Amino acid sequence: MAKAVVVERVVACRADAGALWPLVTDTERLNRAVGLGRLALSPNDDASAARHVVTTVSGGFPLEYEERPYEWIEPTRFSVRRDVRRGLVTQLLNEFELAPRTGGGTNVTVRVGAQPKFGVIAPVLRLQVGRFVGRIADYIEQIDGALAAGGRALASAAGSVDGSVLDRLAAPYLESLPGPAQSAGKQLVDLIRSGSDVDVDRIRPFELAETWGIDRNVMLAACLHAVSAGLLELCWDLICPSCRTASERSQSLTDLGAHAHCQLCDISFDLDLDQAVEATFRPTAGIRTVDEGPYCIGGPARTPHVLAQTVLPASGQVELSAPSKPGRYRLFVRGGPAAILRVGAGGAKSLSATASATTLEPAQADLEPGARIVVSQEDPRERHVKLERVDFTQTAATAHHVSMLPEFRRQFAREVLRPGLSLRIARVALLFTDLTGSTALYTAVGDARAFRVVQAHFELLDRVVAEHSGTVVKTIGDAVMAAFIREEDAVRAGAAMHAEFRAFRRSEADAGDLSLKVGVFAGPCYVVTANGVLDYFGQTVNVAARLQGAAQGGELVLPKALADSARTLGWLDTPCVPETFAAELKGLSEPLTAARIALDRRD
Repeated sequence: MAKAVVVERVVACRADAGALWPLVTDTERLNRAVGLGRLALSPNDDASAARHVVTTVSGGFPLEYEERPYEWIEPTRFSVRRDVRRGLVTQLLNEFELAPRTGGGTNVTVRVGAQPKFGVIAPVLRLQVGRFVGRIADYIEQIDGALAAGGRALASAAGSVDGSVLDRLAAPYLESLPGPAQSAGKQLVDLIRSGSDVDVDRIRPFELAETWGIDRNVMLAACLHAVSAGLLELCWDLICPSCRTASERSQSLTDLGAHAHCQLCDISFDLDLDQAVEATFRPTAGIRTVDEGPYCIGGPARTPHVLAQTVLPASGQVELSAPSKPGRYRLFVRGGPAAILRVGAGGAKSLSATASATTLEPAQADLEPGARIVVSQEDPRERHVKLERVDFTQTAATAHHVSMLPEFRRQFAREVLRPGLSLRIARVALLFTDLTGSTALYTAVGDARAFRVVQAHFELLDRVVAEHSGTVVKTIGDAVMAAFIREEDAVRAGAAMHAEFRAFRRSEADAGDLSLKVGVFAGPCYVVTANGVLDYFGQTVNVAARLQGAAQGGELVLPKALADSARTLGWLDTPCVPETFAAELKGLSEPLTAARIALDRRD
């Protein structure tokens, strides 16, 4: 066998490893910057750790290889091995090491190895590998320079942009935005015009909001308006619950099924709308062409919640170290086996975990920081193991969150699930209202005047719901059903409804005998398409509606636990003493301990 060609280069950087890590490990950008070719992927399901077979062109020659999982320990090293099926080499190995320099800064060592098929090509291969390593080193030096200048990323060339079309559509778009969204809209137009293809192929509004210091909902609304203006397309990415990367992309909610599969993690998962379906955006084809790649399918930057990842040999074992920072972590083995690790003082000094096809034992453990972790298996397949942060800030604008925006329901009425499909939401806060005295009002003043009052009351409630980050799902007679991401917003909205209804009675001569009944309940439920709109069903909906039914005029009725939280956390602006009672609700085998909060009682 010919001797492997190995080229190494050390780049002396001023930045520390923590600052360099997310940029150096962004291998999608790195591979584009150093001139590698676009990848074509096909699934690989043999006994090796590789989950994909990659076809590309390298140095003008076709190349086909098995892409093994990247291995890394944050923020010190990462590597990837590629077993070549077709090409002039049989194996490629890329390694990066980040080590502190004496006096400050970081030495980044880049090492690339290639195993030639024939010894005669070794000199040419060494020249090519040397040039490749040189381009990587130059890129790392540019990253370090950008960090020293106060930036975090390098400016990249944008794809082909039709500036005249962009300008023509951008002007009315910006004029249509409400005041708070103006700044977000201007920055969004600049991103479409000059952002790199990586930046604009998958625009994540919450990620932009964090980067630009803009409210999340304002940024999301600006993106939705940009779709209506013809600047952006709305896409739905199906997110793996383990690696949290997009396994598939759909152009419409109607295209979704009930389940999806992640080839990398080898797991199938239900499409929970608040976990697994994310709204992303990209420029419309008439404005800009985008090279969506991919140029890499791995790399630590794709999964920043993963602290360490390594390959578990067939019928073998592998060793990891527990994180140095106390907290909750998850140990995951490809295929789904997982265990929860609690790291802190007093934990065990070591852990021996055994993985089967479906389980990882023990399922939970308490470890001291830096404890030795050994994972073993008898399975004849290679699998990868990863150590993940559990408490990791999410920047996904999920389908559930997007559907809460009134702008979405108004502008994207056709974005509904296909008939018969129901998708789960782990938790949603639902609010029901009812208007007491409306029947007598119709009798007293006639249909026309009563109808006008009822419609004005709907407008009031719709505004209050929107001001508290919720959405009106539907009206039923003179009742309203609204949904919220957070219980706090639902409770505050219910209290605000009562407060504003007092002024409403004073301003409406015919509303003097009317009052509101409001009930709030939170829990899991399912989303369906009903009467052409996204709707909710399940026991949570039933309980919320029946809590409203248990209210008297001027009352907000909540489960006692929620009422206690509202008082403790200051969600109610006015002092109140809830009246606890046992609510006998149809469909529940036991009474629900609930609380009446009198906010506008007129007796």
